Amino acid sequence: MSQLQYSIIVPVYGAENSLMLLDKSIRNFFEGKYSYEILYIDDYSADNSWQILKNIKADFLNTTIIRFSKNSGQHAATICGFKHAKGQFIITIDDDLEVHPNEIEKLIAIQKTTNNDLTYGLYKKLNEPILKNVFTKIYKQLSKIEGKDKGKGSSFRLIKSELTKKIASNHKQFVFIDELCLWYTNKISFVNVEPNRNFILKNRYKMSGLFSMTSTVIMFSSSFPLKLVTYLGLALSTSNFVIGAFYILRKFLFKTHVQGYTSLIVSVLFSTGLILLCLGIIAQYLSKVLKGVNNAPCYNEDEVIC
Repeated sequence: MSQLQYSIIVPVYGAENSLMLLDKSIRNFFEGKYSYEILYIDDYSADNSWQILKNIKADFLNTTIIRFSKNSGQHAATICGFKHAKGQFIITIDDDLEVHPNEIEKLIAIQKTTNNDLTYGLYKKLNEPILKNVFTKIYKQLSKIEGKDKGKGSSFRLIKSELTKKIASNHKQFVFIDELCLWYTNKISFVNVEPNRNFILKNRYKMSGLFSMTSTVIMFSSSFPLKLVTYLGLALSTSNFVIGAFYILRKFLFKTHVQGYTSLIVSVLFSTGLILLCLGIIAQYLSKVLKGVNNAPCYNEDEVIC
């Protein structure tokens, strides 16, 4: 029996209005062309998504559905899919039909041409909240400091199974798939795909969660915050040394009475605030290190129906 060609992983959250149409569209694309399976990972949705997934599973044997016992995020759900996928290639796609499954053909064509480990489908986001766009742009701009491919990508991907297995077996408490991929390979392709203007709006992740994810990614997928702390400390210490040397020279060489009680207090308060900020950043890193040492799980599977 030949090995399964494609595993399609769909992280699900609050998608009761789009799941049936998404499932039908995926099957229409793959049926008769490729061997495939579909894995739905429900990230503890509060709506009727899980029951709909049960109905889909009852109708199609090549479907696996998994439900988390708490909300753990899209990347954790995708990692969980990596763990269970059996295909030679893994395709990840969102649950809201923002990219129509027919666009998968472009990913497959590019992968066959390049034989790269990872292929991204790039597209313009439609109807995204303003704050989410701001967070995304901040992350992408900061990521460019770390490398040209940092921050470039999307949740619409085609990945070789060998790479996904490495990620699934070696990930720690913090999960950001695009960063983990760059740990293992630079064999990456990009292709432009068309967004689906008829995609179904749904209850997305809370804005607080998006802010938390963005700040976490900035801190723990790069060394930028630590570099920033280093440069700020160097700049501050250099400027304080120069200013201090200037006033010492004025006092002892030119016998000038040194004024500046207010400026001294302001300088002390500013320096103290900067030190506390740096300590706070370091504390966040130590918190993540502690969770990693204690093997804190990034998700927990409550139900698995294969």
